[in-house]
Order: sequence, then C-alpha cells, then structure tokens
Amino acid sequence: MVYFKYGKAFHDLRIQHGFSLSAFEELGIAKSTLSNFENGKSMLSFDRLDFALQKMNVSPLDYSLMINNGEQDSYTSIFDEIEKAYYQRNIKQLQEIYQENSNGTKEQKLLAYSAKGLYQHLPADEIGEIEDYLKGIQFWGLFELSLLANIGDKLSDTQISYILDDLLFNKIYYENDLYYRVLIYRFLYKVILHYIDSGNQNKAKEVIDISQSYFMPGDVMSRVIINYAESFYIYFYIDEKKGKNQLLDTLKFLKKIGAEDFRKTLKMQYDKRIFRKNHFNK
Repeated sequence: MVYFKYGKAFHDLRIQHGFSLSAFEELGIAKSTLSNFENGKSMLSFDRLDFALQKMNVSPLDYSLMINNGEQDSYTSIFDEIEKAYYQRNIKQLQEIYQENSNGTKEQKLLAYSAKGLYQHLPADEIGEIEDYLKGIQFWGLFELSLLANIGDKLSDTQISYILDDLLFNKIYYENDLYYRVLIYRFLYKVILHYIDSGNQNKAKEVIDISQSYFMPGDVMSRVIINYAESFYIYFYIDEKKGKNQLLDTLKFLKKIGAEDFRKTLKMQYDKRIFRKNHFNK
C-alpha cells in the first residue's frame, strides 16, 4: 500500500527526533490515528502531516529523503541522468535507462516509464500504472514530482486537474523549496503545451496563471520556460506575430548565454509547433 512508505518515514523521523506518539495530540492527532498512519493502515490529512513535520522541525525535503527507505538518493541520481539525457537529446541513454529499470520494483518501473515517455508514446497500460500510483499520493516528494516533471503531461486530463488542484491548495508547503519549485515548473510547462496542443485555451491560461503564482525572485530559468510556454499561447490564441517573436527572442537569449542544450530542447518544441506549420503552409 502506498501509505506505508509515508508512515514508515514519519515513524523513523519521530523516533530520530525523540517524539512519542502522544506528543502530537495537541495538534488534534490521536495516538491511534498516528499509529495507524505509521503502520500503513491509513493516511494523515495533508494539513495534519504538515503540522506534525513542523513540530519536529522537519522540512518537506528532509521528509522526502526518508520516504523511499534510503533509496531516494539513487532514484534522484537516475532522474538526474534522465534529465541530462533529455536535454542532450541522448535517446540511446534514455532507452538504456528504460531497459535497466523496466523489470524491477514498482519504483524502478516508474523510473523506466519516465525515461521512455521522453522519446516515444507510452502505451495505455504503462500510463495506467503511473496513474494508479499517483492516485494514492497525498505528499508530493522528490520522486513523485520528478515523475510529473518528466511525464505528467501524459496523464489523463482528469488526473492532471486533480494534481493541479492539490499542488495549488497546498502551495505554501512546496513553494519554499527551490528544488520542488523547479520540478513543479517543469510539470506546469509541459501541461501548458499539452492544453495548447489539445486546443483547450481556457485550461492553458489557467495553468499559466498558476505557474506565475509560484514565482520567487531567483527563479530565472523557470521563468524562461513558463514565459516560453506563454509565448506559444500568445501565438495560437492572441497575436501570432507577437508570439513568434517572443519565442525567437527566448531562443536567441539562451544562445547568447551559452545554454545550448536547453536552447535545443526548447527549439525542438518550436519546430514541432511553428516551424513545421509555416513550412507546410508555404
């Protein structure tokens, strides 16, 4: 059960910090409720989990690092490999990551699908496995957010809407950690493009607005990708010339600062939606 790893991580942190089960009763969390959570029988509501972690002075990142029984670091390392291969357009490496993990544990399979979804369409059964896993999530740790950052746009619109509502409702919990915000921005960027591609103007605008509400002063590159997605929105729904100029300006800026792998990845999205359209319309 997906609850188990959250409860076990909380239990380990509670013991590590010297708190008894009864120490959280003042937060409205009964000993029996906390015991059931720690033993994987139920899930704490998000706000109570947040308050309990705050009482122990545990950050979301610290909790996330405990969730996968010490395996979080190895998973994060693989996600870093996936991200690097994606930006370098190293399809061979993405395929190797898929092959190495596709017959492993549930988490390894999800890692495999995360890599595969970046170079080809995922079949319905693999998307179904991802959605079944994410339906049980109430705390979006590094593992879950990394999944969203890579292939969250492949989920059903119903699942995407649920996730957006959850992230927005608990925004204050995630927005204070830069690593979390970067992963959320990557997810939101792809979701905006997903809604633009499907012709859903209202949802695309809604996600643009959500994205902008997460910005912190130092989120420069995250602003770049969200503004890039917004430029596609402008191109398709408001002013074609203005949108195209904004897209090209972003690509020129990335070339100027030497972010070549990043620029090529964004250029690929430009070619897919605009260059080919203009080329075939000639």
